[in-house]
Amino acid sequence: MGLALRDYLSLSDEEFRVLFRNSPIKRIKRRGFLRNVCVALGNVGDTSDLAALKHAATDAEPLIAEHAKWAIHQIHSRNGITPDKTGLIQGDRN
Repeated sequence: MGLALRDYLSLSDEEFRVLFRNSPIKRIKRRGFLRNVCVALGNVGDTSDLAALKHAATDAEPLIAEHAKWAIHQIHSRNGITPDKTGLIQGDRN
């Protein structure tokens, strides 16, 4: 059994290389793979994925961070969670 989609977001470069060493996924590299994970979570994820996405939004790789922020926005929109004037999220239970 594989990891939950959100759990891939915590993979370091080394963990990614080890996990996918014999897989074609290795060719798209960590940044491409985690970007795709963020897009998938943005499309089908729920509030239980927000903590992992918030962590990914601070990733040093801009491609990952930007897509994690997009995914957070998508989940918030689907669940009626809106930022208040301070930027804090109202109704965020995570």
